[in-house]
Amino acid sequence: MNQKPTIITFAAVSAALVLMVFFLVFKFASKSSKDGSEIGILNEIDLELTDLPEFIDPNLVESNESMPFAKSAFSALRDLLAALAAENVALRDEVIINFDSSEAYQNFLKSLSGRNFKLLGNSDMFNSVRVGFENFGDLFSELSSMDPDSYDLETNFLVSLPSQPGIGNSPGAGDNAIPVGRNALSVIGINGDNSEYGNGVKVAVIDSGVQEHETFTGKEIKEFDFVVGQNGEGLPIDPDNGHGTAVASIIGGSDSRNPGVAPASELLSFRVLDNDGYTDSHTLAEAIVAATDSGADIINISLGSNGDSGLVRRAVEYAISEGALIVAATGNEGIGSISFPAAIDGVVAVGANDAVGQHVDFANSGTNLENGGMSAPGFGVLAAWPDGEVVSFSGTSASAPFVSGAVAAVMSENPGISASSAYELLLTYSNEAGAPGSDIIYGSGTLDVGRVMERDVPGITDAAVASYYYESSAGSQERAQIVIENRGTTALHNLTLEVKSGNNEQTYNVSFVPVGETSIVETSVGLSAGVQEGGASVTTKVTVNENLNNSDRNTDNNSLNTIIVNESNP
Repeated sequence: MNQKPTIITFAAVSAALVLMVFFLVFKFASKSSKDGSEIGILNEIDLELTDLPEFIDPNLVESNESMPFAKSAFSALRDLLAALAAENVALRDEVIINFDSSEAYQNFLKSLSGRNFKLLGNSDMFNSVRVGFENFGDLFSELSSMDPDSYDLETNFLVSLPSQPGIGNSPGAGDNAIPVGRNALSVIGINGDNSEYGNGVKVAVIDSGVQEHETFTGKEIKEFDFVVGQNGEGLPIDPDNGHGTAVASIIGGSDSRNPGVAPASELLSFRVLDNDGYTDSHTLAEAIVAATDSGADIINISLGSNGDSGLVRRAVEYAISEGALIVAATGNEGIGSISFPAAIDGVVAVGANDAVGQHVDFANSGTNLENGGMSAPGFGVLAAWPDGEVVSFSGTSASAPFVSGAVAAVMSENPGISASSAYELLLTYSNEAGAPGSDIIYGSGTLDVGRVMERDVPGITDAAVASYYYESSAGSQERAQIVIENRGTTALHNLTLEVKSGNNEQTYNVSFVPVGETSIVETSVGLSAGVQEGGASVTTKVTVNENLNNSDRNTDNNSLNTIIVNESNP
């Protein structure tokens, strides 16, 4: 998938190019001035290329009758060029203009035929337009005739599919990652009939479109298409473009061999990605508004951008105010920052884990995970693909729809509950993972729909080793935290915890763990010098005392095998 030529992909040489643009702007502006006077004066300026945006003084620009707002246009253009130079996903030959009133917005639309702008999109909701232009001279000339108090400019950003795990700069899942395969439902705690999950709930899929597949047999999927070609007309979807189909199948597919999380949910498809896998912030914002206005309870966005769009933020705020829950993928670059819109406050950020709840290397991490996000299966998930195919689907693109489907399932099983309240239940009953408490890698923990569905069933005994958390650093004591979690509905008494590493074996007593709570046991790591480079295998096991508790219903989560490495002294 190639990047479009409209993206600025440079950083180090951007200052010099911006300087050239400014000379071209003013050369053009002088030639186009009706009275022949010079618009720009750039003599006697100390050209500091390392600090270009600051050296340009809009007071050096003189206004005239044909360009009454030249100074403000110069300043706006300077800020725009600085933004383009700073962000490599900013689209260079277009801009978003946000008007402060419906009147100013409508007047602009009426005047477009006489302007050097091409209308690429507009939003009545936000009084905004997305316009293209041939060169920065055209943009400067047009802005010079527009009252700066009536509008503000923002860059439009490229939005795309997350990087494919293991391709290019994206890391793979990790050596010890276990693919989910056909076990996705059991991994998230669904082991019975889920055919009615999602009944009465609308889920919007903002993606590449949903194509025909037997997993959607009997389901009418409403289609909304925002993709147009160079001529402004609709662009047929590529039969090989199956990303949106895979995402939708995880949410609401009904194939008995590989059912979705909420097969009875109503799916709405909003196609925003072209056949190369790209869209932009303005189109994404339009789709979020359209999904909200179509009555979507949940909006799944398995795509993202490095650019923080003000217009997308406004669309998110609108959706939330109308009661919609937005669920978005964090991205697959394996970095410590989350893609937008997953990084926006109020959006549910979803990272990825494997079949046993381990974080996978490609999943991005960050603060919005810690502040209300979670992790869900995202490695080797079987999902639908066009032409009747089933593929192994990996990435946070797969993780997000598991959460979207789970919210729909909880809503259908708890009539009258809102999407946000349903998600709060999933947060409360998520499985602890990683560092104790919420963290930037797993968020609140890993998705477990079963715990939510059975939260009111009395007498369930389920002790689990949730995590073995060890973070090596120079000079620190070699200690680890083992998190024991009560995933049942009855209190746990006098549990036995065994920890084995090589020839080292330790036993602890865990006296009491309330329902839904955790107990943290600190232990020495005990790494020997001979195994530090390759890592040491640690096995932790918790055993229920059946004289004081019922039998443990799920012994599969009683043990945890971990490989740890002393990175401070390899």
